[in-house]
Amino acid sequence: MDALSGLAPVSGAYATLPVAEAFNWSDAATELTAGEWYLVAFRSVRAPDADEAKLDEYDRRAHLEAAASPGFIHYQKGPRASDGTCMSFCLWQSRADARAAAAKPEHLRAVGLLDQMYERYTLEYHSVRREPGGPLTFEALPVVGHALGGATGEADAAGLGPAVPQLGIDPAPA
Repeated sequence: MDALSGLAPVSGAYATLPVAEAFNWSDAATELTAGEWYLVAFRSVRAPDADEAKLDEYDRRAHLEAAASPGFIHYQKGPRASDGTCMSFCLWQSRADARAAAAKPEHLRAVGLLDQMYERYTLEYHSVRREPGGPLTFEALPVVGHALGGATGEADAAGLGPAVPQLGIDPAPA
C-alpha cells in the first residue's frame, strides 16, 4: 500500500509553493512513521509544442521502473497548473536509493526528453523527517537549477559531466 496515496496539491498554485506547503502532507502522510527520507522534486514549465502523449508514456515507464527499485516510497505526478507550471516528486528511503534508480534505463530515456519538452525546469532536494509523534519536516538540500537553451552543454560545478541532471542525482558530494 502506498503510504501517501491520499496526497494531493493544496491549490492550483501548488507548483509555485514550497514542497512542504504544496501538498496536504498532514492529512495524507499519517502512515509514515518516524524516520528520515530523501525527496527529489522536479519543477517545470513544458514547451508549447511538447508532445504530451510521449511525455506521459516516458513518465509511465520511468515510474514503473522506479517503483520496482529498492527504497522507492512514492511518486507524485503533479498536474499542470493553469499558469503552465508543474511539480512532481519522488520520495525515497535514501539518497543512495534515488541515485541508483536515476541511473536505470527508463529514467535515462525520460531525462533525454528534457531539451525538447521543457522551457525550463529545476530540481530540488529535500531531507524529510518525522520525529516520533511529530509532523513531517522538510530541509532543503543543495539545489540544481537549469534553464534550457544552452545549459545542457555546460559542465556542472562538481565536475560530474554535462549539466543535464539524472533526476534523483544531485551533484553534491555524498
